Amino acid sequence: MAAFLLAYFCYFNWGSLNVHFAIDDLGNMAHYYRGGWRLLLLSQFRVWYGDYRPMGGLFYVPIFHFAGLNPVPYQAVLLLLLLANVYWVYRFARLLGAGELAAGLAGLAVCYHAGLANLYYNAAFVYDVLCCFFYLAAFVYYMRIRNNGRLLGLGQTLMFLTLFLCALNSKEMAVTVPVMLVVYEWIYHRPRGWNRAELQAWVRGPARVALFAAVINVLDIYGKVFGPDPLASAEAYRPVFALQRVREFQRLSYQDLFMNWDSAPGWGGILAGWALLAYLAWRRADRPALRFLFWFLVVAPLPIEFLVGKSQACLCLLMVGLAVYAAIVLVDLANGIAGLLANEPLLGLLGRRVLAGVLMTCAVYYWAHENRHLETHIVRNSMASLGDDSWDIIQKLRALDPHTRPASRVAFLDDPFHAFDMHNIAELWIHDRSVQVHTLRDGPFTPEELAHTDQIFTFESRKLIRLK
Repeated sequence: MAAFLLAYFCYFNWGSLNVHFAIDDLGNMAHYYRGGWRLLLLSQFRVWYGDYRPMGGLFYVPIFHFAGLNPVPYQAVLLLLLLANVYWVYRFARLLGAGELAAGLAGLAVCYHAGLANLYYNAAFVYDVLCCFFYLAAFVYYMRIRNNGRLLGLGQTLMFLTLFLCALNSKEMAVTVPVMLVVYEWIYHRPRGWNRAELQAWVRGPARVALFAAVINVLDIYGKVFGPDPLASAEAYRPVFALQRVREFQRLSYQDLFMNWDSAPGWGGILAGWALLAYLAWRRADRPALRFLFWFLVVAPLPIEFLVGKSQACLCLLMVGLAVYAAIVLVDLANGIAGLLANEPLLGLLGRRVLAGVLMTCAVYYWAHENRHLETHIVRNSMASLGDDSWDIIQKLRALDPHTRPASRVAFLDDPFHAFDMHNIAELWIHDRSVQVHTLRDGPFTPEELAHTDQIFTFESRKLIRLK
């Protein structure tokens, strides 16, 4: 199983090593680079301060230190994280109670999903990958202990909270972890009775880790809302609690997760879909995993459900929950159909297990074929055009090789972006914090400033020219 999943993953994702930087990559990289190592490490712990996704800095800054503006190492590390997530999905499914086959199918589904294609080739979405990595790692660590009938000790609690903090520092989606811990405990280890003493014992015992995580949540939310540079102040991260936002999110999620962009459900289709998920989850008493995953699909996307335009890679956790849910249902469905077919005279000769295997092989083939078709006809074009403008400028800087002295001044009189993007690229290429970079985005140039500038560049017809 492991060898097959590895081969499948490489088959679909190997080509993404050839992509260039997205412009957001360079902005993210420059943001963490300017702060330096001390601030980057400090920001991992001061959750109340509202630092912007500091775990992302531990992805960008070390690679930049050794590889500079070579996109291949960034993409290679991203793929390693995605591959690790395949393992976590498998372990997550197994600990929830899914069989080995269902867990393997869930892992296969997240190896590559064309509806979330930019998750696999655009390193700017590393925040979603990291959040998924630590979210699942925290749950796997927690469930492995609880499934053995033990509560977490002090050291184990600190380890879990560390993984949870890493998930929070990766992306805001992780605020749902404490809620899902309570859901897990309630479904798998609920109180033996409903009296006050039993409930209090449950809160002090099985539910206490969720309460500790909730305290960290409160500090993190405070920083995102009231910190020095709060994330909630940005328009793209300001939630609007309206049914219209819920409807648009559900429609976008349906299109991306089911790879069907030709249609989108209305309220009738949305409610029917959720009713079907609820029916399948509560139909059988021996399927607690489906009930947990139902609530996972409800709760996990809440941090982005009221934001505008969140789709594709942002649905990473939602994809994981749906993959495990669908894999369990698929195995049950295949076994049920195989049982009926085994009663037929000719098909019965094959046996129930063989018939179930044939049905699941057909489902896997269909899934792989659809993903391959979309990758070939749509995704590859997006990959080829990613970061063309920024990569063109990086190549021009590389060809001109502008050697800059420490503490010097560099100015770009014009640039193709006419935005702060040029400043980011130049600052990262020079790779010296003592050098002052001035671009059009920083304001107009005065004669006095130009006279005291050591190197001056401009762009004419997309050609980089050194003026001084």
